[in-house]
Amino acid sequence: MLNFNNLNIFLFILPIYQLLFYVVQLITLKRKIDSSRFPLGFLMLLMLVYLIVNSISYLGYLSVYNYLYIIQIPLLLAIIPTYYLYLGDITNSHAGFFSRLPFVYFLPSVFTLIINAITMAYLNPDETDMFLCPECAAAANDFKVINFTTVVFVISNVGFIAIQVIITLFNYFRNMQKLIVIKKNNSSYLPYFQSSWSHIIMLSIISFVVISSIMNILTPTYNNILSAVFNLGLLVSSGLAGYFSLKQDKMFIEVASIDTVGINTKVAVDNSNRAIDKSGELVRNEDAKKIIASLQHHLVTDKPYLDRKLGVNELAKALGITKQKLTYVVNVVMETNFYGIINRYRILEAKEMLKDSHTQNYKIDVISQKVGFQSKSSFNACFKKFTGHTPSEFRKTNSKTKLD
Repeated sequence: MLNFNNLNIFLFILPIYQLLFYVVQLITLKRKIDSSRFPLGFLMLLMLVYLIVNSISYLGYLSVYNYLYIIQIPLLLAIIPTYYLYLGDITNSHAGFFSRLPFVYFLPSVFTLIINAITMAYLNPDETDMFLCPECAAAANDFKVINFTTVVFVISNVGFIAIQVIITLFNYFRNMQKLIVIKKNNSSYLPYFQSSWSHIIMLSIISFVVISSIMNILTPTYNNILSAVFNLGLLVSSGLAGYFSLKQDKMFIEVASIDTVGINTKVAVDNSNRAIDKSGELVRNEDAKKIIASLQHHLVTDKPYLDRKLGVNELAKALGITKQKLTYVVNVVMETNFYGIINRYRILEAKEMLKDSHTQNYKIDVISQKVGFQSKSSFNACFKKFTGHTPSEFRKTNSKTKLD
């Protein structure tokens, strides 16, 4: 039967499974061109581990929590600096915006970790249990138990976090205003970076940290109602941060794979006249040439890229080869990836539609759907990377006048 205790257990566990999903997605899918994937995955991992430690504490497993208390606040203090690392990588601006990440941002986390370790080592087991039991500590007369540890807790959980939030928000919005101005004047600058998504991620990360800090202070004892409210906040904030981070990551991959010069279709000749893909299948040079020719003919003639649900499996099946062979030829021989080829043809198709007088009345989002993009934002980003202009700008300068 559902009651407050069962509901709270569910609300403690649900955010953990949610973040676990994001962590697995980010860590298992390794992409060389996406340098932001590591700090983003590490960010989600920090949030996940913090929630696990937090749940162990509030669900009453004090024997385990005795060993994990040392890292609880340091984990929380490391979340915002890690997000700033991610922001610097996703904007690809190590000499510009969000690039000067002072590693002093991580010092509060390191400082708290060291002090916690020293303090917990200094206290005997009875004193440790007393400190980690709020009711016991509140009634204790032994100030040695609660004095120093309480001061460290307040400074770390309130002072350091407040400073982090204020400085980060100030730097973020100051730099973001400058970046938005540049993007307005140069539409091809960071075409994949969506400022609205970035705002949501930033505010969600800040909310997660602040809610966790308040939860540590206002609910020193297990309180059903407050725990439910706070865990709902953690569920929403971590969910939004993870969802839009993955969304931004996917767009980065799509846009980064767009080659503005051209796709390599030449097969390098090697001594053995063959190559081995990761599955162990032999891909001879002659076979690679045939696959490339067949792929290009299929894309030009049948236009499978117009299908928004097109995937590598479907494309390989249409060509009559295995997914492994197609992936190897595309990634190694043609030196691109699935998104790079498909989105290039989609953009070429969109350019013709934008120039054609028959489709002048089509809205941009309609054209993006007709050429196979799943979202207007992805279409705009890829189009700006490929042409240097937004679709609207391209239409104004390149529209054809139909002759009767």
